Amino acid sequence: MGRDTAASKVAEAGGAAKAPGRPRFAAIGICCALAWAFLINGAGGAAPTAQFTWQASYVVLSLAMMAFGLVAGKWPQFIESPAAGYAVASIGVAGSAALVVSFAEPSLALLQMPASIVCSCVLGWLYLQWGRFYVRIGARQAVGCLFIGNIAASALKCIAHFCPLPLMCAVTMALPVASVLLCRISLIDIENAPRAAVRFESHNLRGLWKVALAIAALSFVTSFLVGKSFGNQSAAPIDVFLLGRAFEVLISGVVLAVVLGAKKAFNFAQLWRIVLTVLAIDVLCQAMLPQITVIRCVESSAWDLLVLFTWLTVVDIARHAKLNSSVVIGVGWAFYAGSFAGGSMLASWFFAMQVDVAVTTLLMFALALVGTFCLEVRDQDTKWIFAELSGERSSAPEDHRSIDERCAAIGQKHGLTPRELEVMQMLCKGRTKSYIAETLYLTENTVRSHTKHIYTKLDVHSKQELMSLVGA
Repeated sequence: MGRDTAASKVAEAGGAAKAPGRPRFAAIGICCALAWAFLINGAGGAAPTAQFTWQASYVVLSLAMMAFGLVAGKWPQFIESPAAGYAVASIGVAGSAALVVSFAEPSLALLQMPASIVCSCVLGWLYLQWGRFYVRIGARQAVGCLFIGNIAASALKCIAHFCPLPLMCAVTMALPVASVLLCRISLIDIENAPRAAVRFESHNLRGLWKVALAIAALSFVTSFLVGKSFGNQSAAPIDVFLLGRAFEVLISGVVLAVVLGAKKAFNFAQLWRIVLTVLAIDVLCQAMLPQITVIRCVESSAWDLLVLFTWLTVVDIARHAKLNSSVVIGVGWAFYAGSFAGGSMLASWFFAMQVDVAVTTLLMFALALVGTFCLEVRDQDTKWIFAELSGERSSAPEDHRSIDERCAAIGQKHGLTPRELEVMQMLCKGRTKSYIAETLYLTENTVRSHTKHIYTKLDVHSKQELMSLVGA
């Protein structure tokens, strides 16, 4: 079956097709999945550094997202089928009830681990289902739906957190059902949306290792900081909990104002530098002002930003990838969840060893490396992420195949060597000399030498003339 087929059977029964790209209020239903993830992770109200169940849930989520993504890539009905949605919602209800009750009643403590595993698997399925929706809307729409949904999720977290246990259990049980239904409505609304242009094929998708490394590193550091202080936010004092939710709303509002209100451009590096900056501030505060516990709400903001920015990044890559979007989303989220689990587990060990100075130094070093090597604004592959919002001109791999063919014909006619042809093809695709050198394992001086030979043989004097000759 094709990549990301819509809920077409529902549409056929419903008559006239709806206008694509105009999701209704249901499109912010991601708030249910976000709030549910928060509640099932905080069900015990204990710090994850002392709660193996909490840590294991992220390991399971990582494995489930990858496995489900691969299954959905081969069998789309695993995610698209209404029957699958109803079954997952039912399992989510049962898992929620078992998890909440197992933490409230010590005699049922044996249910904690299996219930947590079940809920983590359900969360992975819900995330993949919402991923199908986000890959079929524009990047700016995705920002609106995600961040408005995040504001709604913050409200749901507060409502459930301060409810009596029976009501909190009811809310937790209702959220997976609401998530499935709202996502299905949203998918029907945009079922005729056209497929986005392909930018990432297998050869350049591998070049996104810096994206994966940035997500993994920042997720690891965030988890470490969260685990080192109060653990999950349900264990935090009331003032820290409320300030954390207030920061979530504030940051979401700022992003909405910048991207949707002012329509400002941003790129991958700018986006993730926000998370890096927040984490650096938190590391500094923990080292210099450990007695001011209210500052720990910064960790909650970093965690929230990390989830939202992971959503935006992974979905934008999946939207423009030739690979099945469920596979891309599943693998991308596995980097986040697996690293988050690793950071939490390491926090337990360092917490027991009491080596704060060494930890602070290592964390700052890790953040510096991420900022230096993974958030390079000139990197050609990461420039393609959020191209609609950054103003970057990008061409599809289909265009690249045509460019390669024209370069080969011209190169054969003018006697270019195989290496000169490779350099010519990459120049005509807009690659920089430093990028070409890194990709072909050459020095920049060698690339310059090849470029001069190409210009001489083709009787052109600049990169622009070369591209005009090829018709790039």
